[in-house]
Amino acid sequence: MMTLLLHLQVHGQVSGKELARLLEISERTVQRDVEALVAAGIRVRSTRGPAGGYRLDGGYRTRLTGVGLDEAGALAFLGLAGPAQQLGLGELLEGARIKIFASLTGEARERARRTAERFHLDPVRWYTTPEPVPCLTQLAEAVWRERLARLEYVRGGSAVFREVAPMGLVLASGDWYLVAMRDGQRRTYRVSRVRSVELLDAPVVRPAGFSLEQAWAEARQELENEKTSIVVRLRASPAVMPRLRRLAPVPGQAGIPVTATEEQELTVPFDDEAWACEAILSMGAAVEVLEPASLRARVADELRAAARRYGGGP
Repeated sequence: MMTLLLHLQVHGQVSGKELARLLEISERTVQRDVEALVAAGIRVRSTRGPAGGYRLDGGYRTRLTGVGLDEAGALAFLGLAGPAQQLGLGELLEGARIKIFASLTGEARERARRTAERFHLDPVRWYTTPEPVPCLTQLAEAVWRERLARLEYVRGGSAVFREVAPMGLVLASGDWYLVAMRDGQRRTYRVSRVRSVELLDAPVVRPAGFSLEQAWAEARQELENEKTSIVVRLRASPAVMPRLRRLAPVPGQAGIPVTATEEQELTVPFDDEAWACEAILSMGAAVEVLEPASLRARVADELRAAARRYGGGP
């Protein structure tokens, strides 16, 4: 009934059908709850007809909008309903959100509503779906309870076991990562590759001054700035510049003009020759390798082999 009352305070007039949907109850239960609120002296008015519904009369406002401890923990995911659902915080987040809106003045609530209508945050990359993360809630429990965990983790196609001290979970471009300490060193694990989690009785000892935000920034920078082993000079058409920029390592992205309208000669670093060959082949005739000669020959060999396969011969 309190949630029903908060919805009326936030949204004004709400139909019985919509309240039933929001509260996951029947319309008959909505009617009974409204009758109970009226009997308690709360001025709820009902209007019949297609445009009817329930509303609070006479500017009634409840002050019972305090956010609970569990709801407060979910506030970090305001605007991230999908990740909150993955962590099992969806209902708590919605409860906290409705209480925050109910506590606002009319003008502030209208500003918040207008902002929500005009700006939206979508953390998932284009043309993809979130990776399955069946162990996410267990890892979240290990992080929250500050307990050591034994992970079964798939690395290079093989399962390995690691005993780690979970420090926190990070959502980056739609993928979840665990930041943990192992043998005194910071480690990151892609949550989708965790096959099982066993919480241990031993507590986690967090390093003094540890910052999850800083730890993630350092891990990301280390990965993105890993030394590249090959520098490629190539000629590329403007149509593939955005794709080439996405495929290139971070140190080489700045030199790729995504607004180019003519063919360009570029110098692009890659992690290794195999990845450079794969990336360049994916762009077909729109990219030509000029140097080094070994990569140019490797790409040519792959193209000749593909031509033989598709040429109808044996």
